[in-house]
This record gives sequence, structure tokens and C-alpha cells, in this order.
Amino acid sequence: MKKFAGRAGTVILCALMLASCVTHNEYAMQIGAPPLDEGETTVSLRAIQQRSFDTLEAKRIVAASAATLQDLGFNVTASSGGYGVLAASKERDAVETGEVAGQVFLAILAGLAGSYHQVVYDESQKINVSLLVSEAPGGSSNVRVIFDRHITNNQGLLWRAEVIKDQEIYQEFFDRLSESLFLEAHTL
Repeated sequence: MKKFAGRAGTVILCALMLASCVTHNEYAMQIGAPPLDEGETTVSLRAIQQRSFDTLEAKRIVAASAATLQDLGFNVTASSGGYGVLAASKERDAVETGEVAGQVFLAILAGLAGSYHQVVYDESQKINVSLLVSEAPGGSSNVRVIFDRHITNNQGLLWRAEVIKDQEIYQEFFDRLSESLFLEAHTL
């Protein structure tokens, strides 16, 4: 019994010593936070991604959003008007002539220097859209939409994943959605 108590005490002491050495990992503390550029805040990003509409009909907003996204070339992959959720995506070419030319130039330089350079460039991208409709105070609804893209390189590997922060893209979507909701509400 004494031997067991001694071992248990040693294990507990070691565990306490190890636990006291642990510090918060900065990366772990940022999990789930959107990647922000310098001077950008989550509030400013949310302001770009969210608009308020004078209706509580989530089904109507989701239906109009689906039509708007389809007009913009997206395929709706999941939708629930009852929950106010929609997901859509579209595939696009991501090849840029300048990027390919630069990679070929580097390969030629590496070859002349007797070295090897693997030519890697963006080839395709999948643009995803996530939309959420939530009730807001005063009998209106908030619509938050997030555009992101996953870029695959010419080797077939996921090369980059990023949130699209271009304000013009969000503004175009919300302008078209507003127009769609207005026309739907005033159709005879």
C-alpha cells in the first residue's frame, strides 16, 4: 500500500509540474478567428458581409438568395428556408498568364544554373458561399453571407484557402438580393 501511495504521489507531482509549464499557444487561441489584414477588424469584416432586410420571412430571403446566387453562376448545394441557411459553390479557372510565365522563367534560370525548379501555379478555384438569415430586433432579418475560395495548383493539390474580402463582390450580391426581394414583394 505504501508503494502504491508513493507511486501515485510521484505521478501526481510529475503531472502538476508538467501542467505548470504549459502556456497558451497563440495559434490555438486564434482558431476560428477569421484571417484579418493589418488594420482590419472582425467588426469591419462583418459590416461588409452582413445586411438587414425589413422582413422576418427567412424562407423568402433564402429563396431570393438562391435565385440571386444562381444568376451569378453558383450551384446551390444545400438550402433550408426553415433554418435560414444556404450553401452554394462554383468552379472557376485560376490560371494567370503572368504567374505561369514567371514560373517558367524561374525553371529556365534554374536549368541554366544546373538546378531544378518545379513549376507550380494556380490552376482552378472553387468559390463557396455560406449564407445565414437570422432574426434582428425591430421585425427585420439580418443576412450574413461569406464568400471563400479554395485554390488548387497544377499538381492537383489544395494550394490556398482564403476568405474573399472584396467589398464589391458583397455589394453586388446584396444589391441583386435587394432587387430580387423588392420585385418579389411588388409582383402582381
